[in-house]
Amino acid sequence: MVRTFLITGGTGMVGREITRLLQAEGHHVRHLSTQKQPVPNRYYWNPAKGIMDAEALKGVDTVIHLAGANVADRWTPAHKAAILSSRIEGGNTLHSALAQMSTEGRPKHFISASAVGIYPNHPDHCYSESDGQVQGFLGEVVQLWEAAADRMEALGIRVAKVRIGIVLGKKGGVLGTLVPLFSLGLGSPLGNGKHWMPWIHVTDLARQFIWLSNHPEAVGVWNGVGPASIQNRAFSKALASALRRPFFLPAVPGWFLYLMLGPMAQVALMSTRSSAEKWAHTDFQYTYATLEKALEHLVSK
Repeated sequence: MVRTFLITGGTGMVGREITRLLQAEGHHVRHLSTQKQPVPNRYYWNPAKGIMDAEALKGVDTVIHLAGANVADRWTPAHKAAILSSRIEGGNTLHSALAQMSTEGRPKHFISASAVGIYPNHPDHCYSESDGQVQGFLGEVVQLWEAAADRMEALGIRVAKVRIGIVLGKKGGVLGTLVPLFSLGLGSPLGNGKHWMPWIHVTDLARQFIWLSNHPEAVGVWNGVGPASIQNRAFSKALASALRRPFFLPAVPGWFLYLMLGPMAQVALMSTRSSAEKWAHTDFQYTYATLEKALEHLVSK
């Protein structure tokens, strides 16, 4: 059955992949955009002002909400405010537009991005979806982000939230930063290299969003991660190997990262080992179940 999807943040790496897969299945995909240029299937919204083209929601079966300011940009006071406000204002603008629709005309499903940043930094603990002792700036952002999504339930819309880990893709994301350095033979671990990285291939993450849209019984929080997290030193070594480059430089000290990046360095050093056990109890199958297979597809020459 052909369905209509509305995606916020649809031009980002994850949004583009979800769009590609949905269109390959024959579904109709619309994007919300802050740009006013006339583009087919693109509708204007301005979350900061609570403005949204109501036509975007007509006939939509599922909303996939990805939009939010990039957490990986330098954490100036202004950007920290944007990280939080973009997520809350986006959710509020969607809620207001959905509330003005008739009950029968509303989308049935609301699948929202979230982040493993809600989990406290820990050297060993493997976090499941029932965890989430909120600590620090990222934890507070994710808590409010998920609360904004949960408001849709009062409108009779099913809500699922995907706590996204470290997304590996060919264009952008962590590999967009690391591959140029590692290609020059300048790759090295960060800090002590022992912190856990909950990685996932962008195609598998996109397929998780689509899987959730297809299963009305799937509600609540889901970790958007691969089958197993990996420690930073092992990840770095695997990336160097995939690029066929040497891996011998000493680790970059944590203090140096904080000196260069300020508080944002915690994004590079945080250890949030995350469980994919919930997915193991479904029929979802990873296309890229190992880091080696993912890197072979994404970066191997």
